[in-house]
Amino acid sequence: MHLPSVDAYLVYDGGCGVCTFAKRIVMALDWRGRIRPVALQDPESARLLATMGESAHWSSFHFVANGKTASGGDGVLEMLGALPIGGGIPRLAAETPALRDASERLYDLIRTVRDRLACAL
Repeated sequence: MHLPSVDAYLVYDGGCGVCTFAKRIVMALDWRGRIRPVALQDPESARLLATMGESAHWSSFHFVANGKTASGGDGVLEMLGALPIGGGIPRLAAETPALRDASERLYDLIRTVRDRLACAL
């Protein structure tokens, strides 16, 4: 059986129910299997996030691809672009500031829900 090559990593808090739920959605949309989830609790996350300080690791989820790390709203856009249904999204967002702002607001909403639920799901 041929396994797909991993193109990117989704680094998330594996101890947070909201984060784990969001990871499941991303994995369901990634039917090519090109994004590999890595929990922040996994030692591999330290290697993937080596360019940022330890406290930044826990500040949001991170999307790592092509040697670059995007977090928060920017990470949402880059991650959507890596999915089979969203290839042009990062380029479109670069040309449309309102889309980039919307992605930040969407991520802030998700973070608010996560914080209010205290990752209890």
